[in-house]
Amino acid sequence: MAQEVPANYNFETFEDGKPVGWHVDGESVFIPIQDFEVFKEGKSAFRLEMPETDEVNPMFVVSKILPAYKGKKLVLSGHIKTDGDNFQMTPIIRIDPNIDFVTLPENVKGTTDWKKYELTVELKPEQTKQLVLGIYMLGKGTIWLDDFKVTIDGKDVSTAEIFKFPAVEDHAFDKGSDVVFPPLDANQMDNLALLGRVWGFLKYHHPAIAEGKYNWDYELFRFLPQYFQVTSSKQRDALLLQWIEQLGMVKLCDTCAATSKEAVLKPNLNWMDTYQLSDELRHKIAYIYANRTQEEQYYVAKGSYQNAVFPNELSYEEMEFPDAGFRLVSLYRLWNIMQYYMPNRHITDRDWEEVLRAHIQSFIEAKDRLAYELATVQLIADINDTHADLWEGGKALAQHRGEHYVPFRVEFIENQLVVTDIYNPELLKDIQIERGDRLTHINRRSIEQILDSISPFHPASNRSAQLRDISLFNILRTNENQVHLVYLDKNNKEKKAVIPMFPKSELKSYGWFKSVPDEPSYRFLEDTVGYVTLGNIQDSDAQKIKEAFRHTKGIVIDIRNYPTAFMPFALGSYFVDQPTPFVKFTAVNYGNPGEFVFLDPYIIEPDEQPYQGKVVVIVDERTQSSAEYTTMAFRAGRNVTVIGSQTAGADGNVSQVVLPGGLGTFISALGVYYPNGEPTQRIGIVPDIEVKRTIKGVREQRDELLEKAIELIKK
Repeated sequence: MAQEVPANYNFETFEDGKPVGWHVDGESVFIPIQDFEVFKEGKSAFRLEMPETDEVNPMFVVSKILPAYKGKKLVLSGHIKTDGDNFQMTPIIRIDPNIDFVTLPENVKGTTDWKKYELTVELKPEQTKQLVLGIYMLGKGTIWLDDFKVTIDGKDVSTAEIFKFPAVEDHAFDKGSDVVFPPLDANQMDNLALLGRVWGFLKYHHPAIAEGKYNWDYELFRFLPQYFQVTSSKQRDALLLQWIEQLGMVKLCDTCAATSKEAVLKPNLNWMDTYQLSDELRHKIAYIYANRTQEEQYYVAKGSYQNAVFPNELSYEEMEFPDAGFRLVSLYRLWNIMQYYMPNRHITDRDWEEVLRAHIQSFIEAKDRLAYELATVQLIADINDTHADLWEGGKALAQHRGEHYVPFRVEFIENQLVVTDIYNPELLKDIQIERGDRLTHINRRSIEQILDSISPFHPASNRSAQLRDISLFNILRTNENQVHLVYLDKNNKEKKAVIPMFPKSELKSYGWFKSVPDEPSYRFLEDTVGYVTLGNIQDSDAQKIKEAFRHTKGIVIDIRNYPTAFMPFALGSYFVDQPTPFVKFTAVNYGNPGEFVFLDPYIIEPDEQPYQGKVVVIVDERTQSSAEYTTMAFRAGRNVTVIGSQTAGADGNVSQVVLPGGLGTFISALGVYYPNGEPTQRIGIVPDIEVKRTIKGVREQRDELLEKAIELIKK
């Protein structure tokens, strides 16, 4: 049956000055108008007019969201007219989540008369959450849109059918799992740990689940009540076997290959031995593994950058406090995603095989939303990944931690909690606290006691990154209006103070690093030494930097920040004199979940005129992800030295994971290695020369790392 789709592709219907059925972003800089004088067909067109503005490159987006349609090919066409000298535009089609993105080969620039534009995208309804049609516009000018059309396989979109998996039609437990958990003894905990493994194994291997025939969360709720009744391993295995057989026959697979001998990480089915499964159940699981699905899966897909995406996981965000059944789904889901689709499960502090059972009790027995969020963030912490934290839905945890902050910055330096900046001196009145002062107690608790209690709730790849986040965001945070401090001043004299606390909105605070909006990304430190910061670099700066610093003795590149433009190749090419590999990734084999293999190394091609001077790259715990990747690229240069301290140890594209109750996290989804196979995850970038900030340097407001970089260049 054809599904009714909001029309108005011809921009004839408007409400409140905006076209019905279209979403408009950027109204603060653009004026949307229904134009009855300039149009291509019908009676009107949609005009977007740019008034005078102080913004350098104002952006405007017009978009329409469509569902996943059945079919093979979608074509978007439309007539567009533009007017303006400093202006560019392009239509786009995006398939979410991270399935595809198509646009014109080149942006439309300047003034153009009415012209028909057309984009085509191959549909993948089994993986698609939504389709986004849009027009991106950048700069100052006027644009007209009219006579748009969407066809699927040559037919108008109004006749198309929306694709739906059978799993989507299962609404049996939309309002709750109805699962009542008995008191858990050790045997039942073991059984639930085994069930989580079987549930996850079937989810990613059984063809019927891969085809979207089952809402696998809800099938767990159907199975649990009878599973609680088993009293022996024999009953347990017989029930699990019966459950599996209800899913239907699994056909023989001609293309299912054994794990590659070159695999960096292999699937682990040793749990069948750990739980001493019956021969019949063991053979059934082994058969499914040998004949596992090789097609695209309902619950997982390959993202644009080889990272796994999970398009059909539900967040059940309408549940303020998910019941115990849904909380168990949360644990099972995240643990199994790590087990099969994350490249770093083998380097966690706690053996990942032990993590599932260790967290069952805290998830099931959580008494309220806060307890559930705390259980989740502790599970995330066991991943040991600085990319991972409770990034979505942690409202109760945020309220628990507090909304008031001190008007100064503290960081761990020389293993002490040190005041490094004063955000708002005027808010401290007569309180004498200065840069370099060392905190020993907060509200009568020692810093060591506080760290011991809160560290398990702060996910990170390594201690450097963990202390970074604790000090900057949480250790001096409360719902109270003041905090009692004990600290040592520059003369090592103990002092006490009651510090007023303020909402963050009232403070001139900043995150990992402080950036000055109008500060250039490059400048001369001395006549023969150039300086580049990636914290506010633009794409166009790369060539300017090369020209400005070509004849210098050396360049200092500061990556104690997060790059605002992608520089590994644009600037990295300046430092190599021959094609040079600098990184290689491991990615999951989607035909064999849990197996990770190396991809071909990435290579930097040299410029025609490579740089001849010295390059010193500065890093520290603020250097994370893209910043670490960029450092690896620059390090491939022939005369490059990296100085500083351990970086955050979280690199590679991320995968998003949503959990019941609207919770969500991101996880490093590619293994990142140097070309020689040396890993970087958790380790970070190891500097050639270790240089750390000192308390003395903080007091004197010196940048000791920059001083060392200049010294190395001038030697």
